[in-house]
Amino acid sequence: ALEYKIIDLVFPILVHFLALQLTGILGIGDAAFQTMLAAVITMPLFFWLYRKDQNLWRKEKRKITWIQWIIVIVAAAGLNILFSALMSFLVSDYGITSESQDALLSSRMLFQILGMGIAVPVTEELIFRGLVYRKLERYVSVKKAVLLGAAIFAVYHGNLLQILFAFPMGIILNLLYHRYEDLRVPVLFHAVSNLMAVLLTAI
Repeated sequence: ALEYKIIDLVFPILVHFLALQLTGILGIGDAAFQTMLAAVITMPLFFWLYRKDQNLWRKEKRKITWIQWIIVIVAAAGLNILFSALMSFLVSDYGITSESQDALLSSRMLFQILGMGIAVPVTEELIFRGLVYRKLERYVSVKKAVLLGAAIFAVYHGNLLQILFAFPMGIILNLLYHRYEDLRVPVLFHAVSNLMAVLLTAI
């Protein structure tokens, strides 16, 4: 039933959203700490749901060579530099800004690295690739799943600047997961991309 499919897709996103709201309301630490805390709190649940789904719909993982791992790292860093340059252009020429992103990138460096560099990529990839995209692949064609999954990922980031960044990023992450059937690949890409953003801001 359509209602079940919608609930199935929305449930993990809603849980994470509520966890983010709760950490924000409690006001513990800065923006990066709150985001990290929400990711850490919800991670076990999403990992359990992911493993449960994997057992029901098992797919073969592709073998990944060390050269492919290096390509993923280099591509993530390179694309982040490219997207960051484009974002700077939009900010300077069109005045499009993101308060939430600015708050994250002005937080304590330790929490930026642990949160945006490790906890957030793991949790977001469990949600948006391991659960949402994987389910979309069963409901619609791969092409539609890639685009719709990226759109959901982008809209979840909640403001125009991050949506412009997150949509193409979501497409790449979905394609990586579709190709390798190994969540470690989009997690690594996401982590390197986020760490690159932290590094560029620090520089």
